Amino acid sequence: MATPPNSSRRTGQSAAAKTAPATATPPLAKKQAPATTKATATATATPATVPPLPALTLRQVQYFVALAHSRSFTQAAQALSVTQPALTAAIRQIEFLLGGRLFERSAHRLTLTEAGTTILPLAERLLNAARGTFDDMTSTFTLQAQTVRIGFIPSVAARLLPVLGSLREAHPGVRFALSDLPNSELVAALARGEIDLGVGIRDEDDEAASAEGFRCDDLFDDEIVLVARHDDPLAKAASATWAQLTERDLAVFVRGNVSDSLRRTGGSHNLRLEPKYRMEYTEPLYALVRSGLALAILPKLYTLHLHDPELVALDVTAPRVTRTVALMSLDGKERGPQVSACRDWIAKHLAT
Repeated sequence: MATPPNSSRRTGQSAAAKTAPATATPPLAKKQAPATTKATATATATPATVPPLPALTLRQVQYFVALAHSRSFTQAAQALSVTQPALTAAIRQIEFLLGGRLFERSAHRLTLTEAGTTILPLAERLLNAARGTFDDMTSTFTLQAQTVRIGFIPSVAARLLPVLGSLREAHPGVRFALSDLPNSELVAALARGEIDLGVGIRDEDDEAASAEGFRCDDLFDDEIVLVARHDDPLAKAASATWAQLTERDLAVFVRGNVSDSLRRTGGSHNLRLEPKYRMEYTEPLYALVRSGLALAILPKLYTLHLHDPELVALDVTAPRVTRTVALMSLDGKERGPQVSACRDWIAKHLAT
C-alpha cells in the first residue's frame, strides 16, 4: 500500500525534531561544562586517611581486668556473665593482639606475668576513662550537664565542699561525683583513672604519686594538733610540746599518715611517741578523750567544727608538725575542659 503524502511529511518532521537537539549546541550548555567537570573532580578526590583503631576492644580489656583481679577463670566468667570457654578464647585473642602472655597458667594457680602486671593499671585506666566519657555523653542528653569525678580525704571535706558549692552556683551545668577515700586509696584511684581530681596529702614516699605525669599542686598546710579533755593539766596552757606527751596514752586514726608523722617526730627527737589506740572514726577517738583514756593526735582540719565543751584542741610545738594538702591530677589527661576548669577553680579558692 502506498504511503500517503501527509504521513511521510509528519514522519520527516518528527525525525528532524529529534535530530536537531543532538546536533545543536546551545550557549547554556557551554557555560555549564566547566561546572560539571569540577563537580566530577571533587567527587573523585581521595578522602583523608583515617588511622585505624586497634583490634583490641573495650570488652576484651574488661575481660582481662576481671580475670587479673579474680585470678580464676570460673569466678571471672561468672562475674562477666559469659561462659568460661568464651573468656578463655578472649584472653588468648588479647595475648595474640598484644604479642605476649599476660598470665602464667598452672594446674592450681593463675598469676600475672611481668607484662601483665605492667599492663593491668593501663587497662584499668582505659576502662575508667571510657566509662567516664560514656557517662558524659549520656548526661549531655539526660541532665544537660557534665560530671567531674572528685576524690578527697575526709578531713578536707569541711573546706572543699563549700568551694564546690560555689562552683555549682557559678556554673550550673557542672555536676560532681564525690568519693571520700584514705590518702593511699585516693592516689591509687587517680592513677587508675577512676577519679579526675583528688584532694589529699602530698606523700613523697608514695610511688604512684611520684610517677611521671602525676601532678600535685600544693594548696595549704594542715597542722597536727592535740585534743585533750578540758580538765586535763595540759588544757590549761595554750599549747603543748611533744616531750610532754611521751608518758601519755595517745590515740590516732587507724588510717592516714599521722602515725608516720609521730614516728618521724619521735625518732628525730629521741621521744617515745607510739600510739596506744587506733580508731577508724572521729567519734570513737573523741570518746577515748572524754573518758580520760587517751589524748587524741589528729589533723587540725578535724577540729574546725569541734564544739564539745568537754574537749579542747591545742597546738603541739617543738617542733610543729604539718602535712601538705595538695590538688592531684594526671597531667594532660583530663577528660574534658570541665575537669580543667574545676581544677583551676579549686586551686584558686582553696589555696591559702
